[in-house]
Amino acid sequence: MAAGEEKPFDAESLLQSLMDNVPGAIYRCLWDDIWKMQRVGDEIESISGYPATDFINASKRTLVSVTHPDDRDQVDEAIRAATAAGEPFALEFRVLHADGSVRWVLERGVKTIDRDGSEWLDGIIFDITERRASEQLRLARETEAARIEELEASRARIIEASDDARRRIERDLHDGAQQRLVVASLKLRAAEQRTQPGTDAATMVAAARAELDAGLAELRELARGIHPTVLTTLGLIPAVEALATRSAVPVELHETLGDRLPPPVETALYYTVAEALTNVDRYASASHATVRIRRDGDSVALEVADDGRGGADSTRGSGLRGLADRLSTVNGELELESPPGGGTRLRVRVPLV
Repeated sequence: MAAGEEKPFDAESLLQSLMDNVPGAIYRCLWDDIWKMQRVGDEIESISGYPATDFINASKRTLVSVTHPDDRDQVDEAIRAATAAGEPFALEFRVLHADGSVRWVLERGVKTIDRDGSEWLDGIIFDITERRASEQLRLARETEAARIEELEASRARIIEASDDARRRIERDLHDGAQQRLVVASLKLRAAEQRTQPGTDAATMVAAARAELDAGLAELRELARGIHPTVLTTLGLIPAVEALATRSAVPVELHETLGDRLPPPVETALYYTVAEALTNVDRYASASHATVRIRRDGDSVALEVADDGRGGADSTRGSGLRGLADRLSTVNGELELESPPGGGTRLRVRVPLV
């Protein structure tokens, strides 16, 4: 070669270098029904489990033969559609490995015509199994997260609907049956005053009024248990004060709440206190209980504590589990501390933003 003369371009050397170094199986196929390979890089062995020599001139197998049966037709159709439009193609499909596993590959290729007019399919195949596995895992996690989010939203809707129904029932009892019974009690009282004392009629009227008053008291207690009017009209603290007043165990209330809370939060905290004080009355053998409610930054903190025998277990019984479910609808967290002989302390935190 004369000085200054350019070295002739060695296409074969370049192709071989690419086939040896590019992280994929570079190939050239005949433009026929089975895409008979004329050349293919050694990377095809790590992808398929078979040596490159098996594919040359389809001596033992073809790329079609190792393509997953469910993907073969769509791969062939996609290649022919792209090349008919004079465009390159990029396809993802499955390959059956010699060890029985399934690999995902990305194949990029284009139809070419050489100087002799021969038609070829030139391309490269990459193993993308790990990438596909990562994508599937991500999709599975996103699907599961969406499912959990929908379950939580559904549970919140169910509890909200239940609370609305309880409020309606309480209001209907208060404005309907309860008012009628109050009127009936007043009329019986007036009738009792007009009857001769000591007569059978007076005795019967007095007994009827006493039964009616007892039934009215039970109805009021039932309505209060369904949904306390004081919670709706006055808020959480007056409603908790009413719970403390009715408790068989003396209850001390400490609160620094200030303004009213959102109704769903007030309802969740109210029933938390109600369940906790009920447990104190029934099981704790306590002499004293304390309820503390305060704002703590962007959240509200609730604590119900007693000096009873402890040993409470949140995994037994449905009461505390139900509270945890209800609190979760307002993103609240519940913590129980109840060592045997050391009293019980129930802590709740609910965000307000």
